[in-house]
This record gives sequence, structure tokens and C-alpha cells, in this order.
Amino acid sequence: MIIQGLKQRQDTGVVRLGNMAKAAIKKVAQAEIRAAKSFLKRRGIDADEISPKKFAKAAKELDKSFSETLQILARELSGGQV
Repeated sequence: MIIQGLKQRQDTGVVRLGNMAKAAIKKVAQAEIRAAKSFLKRRGIDADEISPKKFAKAAKELDKSFSETLQILARELSGGQV
């Protein structure tokens, strides 16, 4: 009985750790996606070229503004020529 109780406690600990790992993934809110879409539209970049959701997610993961993220993206795509 005691061993079974410890095993159950360990199992719940694994579940908690799994949930924490999922919580560490940054989610992008709809407002952030709309803001990214309007930012890209003001810059003359079509939504077919860059997905606003992916752009907003990249900015959030980099912890940078949209303009800084766009500069980083341009630098990476141009091979450092910008």
C-alpha cells in the first residue's frame, strides 16, 4: 500500500511537469496576430508572403518589436547584406 501511494504521487508529478512544459510554449493572442497583420500591411508586405501568425510568434519568441523582428528577418534572408 505505501509503495503504491508513492508511485501515484510520482505519476502526478510527471503530469505536472508535462503541463509546465506546455505552459512554457508562448502562445500568440488574436490581438497580436491582428497587430502583426496591420504592421505588415503598412509596410507593403502581403499576408501571402509572410504569415502574420508566424511573424507574431517569431517576434514574441525573440522578445523583439515587429520592426526589429522584420530587420532580423531581412538580415537573415539576405545573408547579412542588409
